Amino acid sequence: MNRALSSRISIFIVLGVAVLGLILSLPAFSYLPMFTRTSSGSAKPDHWVLNAFPLTYSVNPSLGSNFVGGGDPIQIVSSSFDTWTKAPNTGLTITRASDTSAHSAAFDGMNLICFICQDKSSFGGTTDTLAVTVTTTSDAPGQDTRHGVSSTAAGQIVDADIEFNPDVQWSTGSTVTDSQQHLQTVATHEIGHFFGLDHSAVVRAAMFPYAPDVSTTLSYDDVAGISQLYPKTSPDVATGSITGTVKFQGGAGVFGAHVFADSTGSSLPFGTGVRKSPIGAMTGPDGSYTISGAPSDSYTVTAEPLDDPVTDSDISGYASALSKASVQTNFTTRWH
Repeated sequence: MNRALSSRISIFIVLGVAVLGLILSLPAFSYLPMFTRTSSGSAKPDHWVLNAFPLTYSVNPSLGSNFVGGGDPIQIVSSSFDTWTKAPNTGLTITRASDTSAHSAAFDGMNLICFICQDKSSFGGTTDTLAVTVTTTSDAPGQDTRHGVSSTAAGQIVDADIEFNPDVQWSTGSTVTDSQQHLQTVATHEIGHFFGLDHSAVVRAAMFPYAPDVSTTLSYDDVAGISQLYPKTSPDVATGSITGTVKFQGGAGVFGAHVFADSTGSSLPFGTGVRKSPIGAMTGPDGSYTISGAPSDSYTVTAEPLDDPVTDSDISGYASALSKASVQTNFTTRWH
């Protein structure tokens, strides 16, 4: 008998105090994917198995009066998907299926994009939560995918739905007012969740969990994430890894240090369409880290504690995923 599939809700909220949420397992990745716990207690990165069944999404085209700016929300969503599928070093495709009248997330074999979802409980009754992405993943091979085939691996995403808060004032133009949120900025972030990425501690990343006014391009951190979940057979840009260990003076490894590599050069190996940013990672229980997907360059590597504004309480699931009570913060920022 198949075990129950796992569902995860990821939210995107108004920019404010910097708070980070993630779940990570060994090894420490240079981006922050979502993970599914298996029955044996291990953690597997969430991802679509692209050859399992066609990857599509369906839109409920109904709109409320809370959309202003003259742009087409459906085209904006399509462009946001393109931002990820056309990322450097990424082999990923998705197509738009027939429109639907569905208005709530469900494990039904259809990946829904909804602008007027009627179940407002997902948003906590406020406009602070801008959108939610609900993903359903298999925690073992052999489970029903609602696509006529069984799952092939733990962590396989089999359903994903994106709901935009109907009480938020959405701008479909290129600018926003103080009372509006930029639809393409939020859509790009939510589609990162759709493909399996969790929040990033890198402020300039699209997957940073708080919404800037307008930001529709990916960062180096985002490209590292999506290209490692869905690597292109022949990469557009050669990349490498930076590895190391964060230790206390006594030699013990630091668990849960935020480590990021920041380029010191002026080259733009990914071109002008990708924002140059640090690429971040978290250390594992032994203090080791691996920052992958870094283009050839000179980098400064910094390790910092999560001691405000991001704290252990803001990264729900990270320590427990690695059988730890909490991350360690009893050290000061170091770089080299």
